[in-house]
Amino acid sequence: MKYQLVYSCDEELYQFYLRQRTYFSLDVQEITYDYINQDMLGPEGFDERNHFHYKIYEHQTMIAYIDYMLGYRFSMKHDQSYLWIGLFLVEESLWHHHYGQRIIQRLCQNYSQYTIQLACLSQNKNGKAFWQAMGFKEIARSYWGHEEVIIFEKQSMEVL
Repeated sequence: MKYQLVYSCDEELYQFYLRQRTYFSLDVQEITYDYINQDMLGPEGFDERNHFHYKIYEHQTMIAYIDYMLGYRFSMKHDQSYLWIGLFLVEESLWHHHYGQRIIQRLCQNYSQYTIQLACLSQNKNGKAFWQAMGFKEIARSYWGHEEVIIFEKQSMEVL
């Protein structure tokens, strides 16, 4: 797999977002360039130099997108031992091909010194099942806008 760092929405990323109908049907939001660019911003006060957005390719085809921040953790605390996954999407037509598993395993290996956290929409049954299968544990529930989210965590150095 090949990873391409991106800084803003382009046509390829926009079209990728549009194809992820199952995920975006959970949050009634019109997908626009502006929405994606706003979604790519970190929280206020967060150092964007520690915020990464990657388009992921297999054989020149974009198969996934991941957004993560180093030094960010649940409850808006800066903590250099944490990594926060802001968004992770795998092309819906490729679900069950183990791309998601391989990408997250690589992330966990590359950042084994970090505790990894993320928020998953509580009604996202596919997402909850994926993160639990990857060894992430529910540590809290919160709200993102009007949507309830489950906060998942995987401790540093846990082997997949």
